[in-house]
Amino acid sequence: MSAYFNLESVYLFTKVLEEGSFASVARKTRIPKPTLSRRIKELEDQVGAQLLIRTTRKVSPTEVGKEFLHRAHSILAAVEDSKDLAKKNASEPQGTLRITAGVEFGLAVLSPLILKFQKKFPQVNIEIDLTGRIVDLAYEGFDLGIRIGPLDDSTLSCRKIGSFTYGLFASPSLLKSKGRITKVKELFDLPKLAFSRADHKKIWKLVNGSNHEAIPVAPVLSSNNFWVIEKAAIDGLGVAFMPRFLVSDSVKKGSLKPILTNWSSSQIPVSIVFPTQRFMPSKLRSFIDFVVTELAKESF
Repeated sequence: MSAYFNLESVYLFTKVLEEGSFASVARKTRIPKPTLSRRIKELEDQVGAQLLIRTTRKVSPTEVGKEFLHRAHSILAAVEDSKDLAKKNASEPQGTLRITAGVEFGLAVLSPLILKFQKKFPQVNIEIDLTGRIVDLAYEGFDLGIRIGPLDDSTLSCRKIGSFTYGLFASPSLLKSKGRITKVKELFDLPKLAFSRADHKKIWKLVNGSNHEAIPVAPVLSSNNFWVIEKAAIDGLGVAFMPRFLVSDSVKKGSLKPILTNWSSSQIPVSIVFPTQRFMPSKLRSFIDFVVTELAKESF
């Protein structure tokens, strides 16, 4: 016999006393009268005392039954309060949201969005981990991650939040010394700067509509951080092949110039991934919807 009360039996006990008969409760709940009687008997066995006095005309509580009825109402009220609290948590974004993302995307795109999100939902606390490695979300306790490129983890749910392309950039000083670049083949003889955590270190795959070009790369400098590559490009060390959103400020300032603007990488998807779950917490759902809406306003 279980040491814990069956809440449905407790509820049925209170209804029997409210209605004054087993027949009335059986009719309203559609529980057969013998089953209802058995459930109350099992409850009495758990309590270790008789709770009801049954006569041909009515059902009334014993002294123990009166005391148990009072406590049963408290138990059922507490359960209702817990359900209300759960509904509130499900509907109102609150609690801690743990996020992981790549360093560059996290700093350039995600961080400003997080600041705006927290102003809108102040009850949500954000923990963000920026890293170059692929994080095991469930094992390390993260609510969501931002993934760049095709996804290969079928155990995670995902939602695409946008895409971006790489472009070619060089400093005004480099362009002045090398001359205006108007053809892809002119890239072959230029010094190149490469991102070391991608196949871009060995080859640049360029797309212009239906046209494709592959540029071999022997970089004068490579790094696993795009900020290093951007700084080297600004200093005139070579041509950089970088995400356009990362160098937009440098382009606006004139410290970098886009070259061969009709050529770029293919579209690179950006997705939010999160452990599959039956009920998505409001904090997670609200954050995903917020990011999708904000990024739809402007490209990155």
